Amino acid sequence: MSLLGYPMSFTILLMSADADPSWPEKIRQAVPGAVAKLCSDPKDAAAEIEAADAVFGTVPPELFTRAKRLRWICAARGGLGGAYFYEALTTSDVVVTGMQGSYNDHLSTHAVAFLLAFARRFDHYLPQKRWQRGPGMIDLPTKTVLIVGVGGAGSEASKQCSVFGMRVLGIDPRVADRPAGMDRLATPDRLEEFLSEADFVIVTTPETPDTLGLFNGTLFARMKRGAYFINIARGKCVVTEDLIAALQSGHLAGAGLDVVDPEPLPADSLLWDMPNVLITPHVAILGTPYRQKWEATLLENCRRFAAGQPLINVIDKRAWF
Repeated sequence: MSLLGYPMSFTILLMSADADPSWPEKIRQAVPGAVAKLCSDPKDAAAEIEAADAVFGTVPPELFTRAKRLRWICAARGGLGGAYFYEALTTSDVVVTGMQGSYNDHLSTHAVAFLLAFARRFDHYLPQKRWQRGPGMIDLPTKTVLIVGVGGAGSEASKQCSVFGMRVLGIDPRVADRPAGMDRLATPDRLEEFLSEADFVIVTTPETPDTLGLFNGTLFARMKRGAYFINIARGKCVVTEDLIAALQSGHLAGAGLDVVDPEPLPADSLLWDMPNVLITPHVAILGTPYRQKWEATLLENCRRFAAGQPLINVIDKRAWF
């Protein structure tokens, strides 16, 4: 045993379809003596879970009750949200880690693509299919963007927006140091103040108990009239009916949405018929070479787990991120 009481070798079940077939051998090479088994179907793990010290993937409640030795779960995703957690897991000593940081560049680029589409009036010109001039372009160096959630993706978006000469504001409950390109950074108690200054609002916050339904009618009313709303975070951070109302009233000039609530967005949703709403079906991370990043994170945490060292990407189970 290590000084911190962790096993020098351990058993880990790879219970996710995202587990690469090469990972068991790579784990054994990283931690000699470790036992790694592929169990992509939770039913296959029923006989193995009692001896497992760690799991890659999701452990449903019925398996968790049988996991007598479990100390660590590595979630096979970046953002977890409330659906991942249940009381027995939340109150246990089991450490949960995630794969956050794997999609930063793709998420930020998708958000900024929405911003540029609105700034260059693509929402107006692309659908019209005829040679007819209309609204002029938006001069980005004279505009302010607010990024709500200054984690990895938010920090990348800050850098990208600053390249276009925009004034960049940020809101985050944890981050204290301004990332590259950000002019001002504050805690959520100043969200309404910053909303009133922003021409574009980009939401990159994780789904937490504090962000569920965060963007409601009250916050949309605090936004500058004619502002644009962009969400590449989680659909449940927004009250969809209130967003629709803010768009219908003309208070918001448009919205770019890669995530919505519910998903998939119903065919009869009013959002589909709004010409100033751009929708992509939760595809911002498609094409991301995430497996290489996931492998590196998993192997590093396997080494740390075996040595009794602090793990990286630890999730606050009560806060869901």
